[in-house]
Amino acid sequence: MEEDYDERLNRSLMVCQDKYEAAKLQQKPWAINGLLSCADLSIQDGIKMLPLLTNKFKASFGIRDNIPS
Repeated sequence: MEEDYDERLNRSLMVCQDKYEAAKLQQKPWAINGLLSCADLSIQDGIKMLPLLTNKFKASFGIRDNIPS
């Protein structure tokens, strides 16, 4: 669970870094902005996955949400 999340986020950020390195080699003036934008999107996608990861952890530990009656 957690390993998959970490691996997915790391791969996504590595793709951003690869794109940045390629743009830098081509002397693209927008290279750093492209890196920041790509990293931001990767992180935002990772944040969207947190509720699912939380629910998986809760289920594996048998934790239920306490909803008042």
